[in-house]
Amino acid sequence: MVKRKSPIDLFFSMGDKVTRGDPVRKAQFDYYLMWIIFFGFLLILVMNLQVFFMHWDFKALGWCFVLGAILWFQYGSMKMARAAHQMMKKQKAGIDYNKVEDVNEMMEMAK
Repeated sequence: MVKRKSPIDLFFSMGDKVTRGDPVRKAQFDYYLMWIIFFGFLLILVMNLQVFFMHWDFKALGWCFVLGAILWFQYGSMKMARAAHQMMKKQKAGIDYNKVEDVNEMMEMAK
């Protein structure tokens, strides 16, 4: 009898197909996806500004304020994601997996 995966298991396994469980690849994927989302919202903001200036539609101006707030928070998220991404790249590049650390050094760092 073949055991089938549930739809929920399939949904949550999709991310592993992209990142293969690597946290650095996940950080890269998230960072690039944030840029795509940022430009998408920016495009919608520009289109709403165009509608406002062409037709003096104040509903479009209201949406511009909403989109401006979304972009502001998206920018903050991208900044943090970029810092985490760069930190993970530096850590992954500088890790020597064969190095054995001294116990006294680790205790000093823990204080």
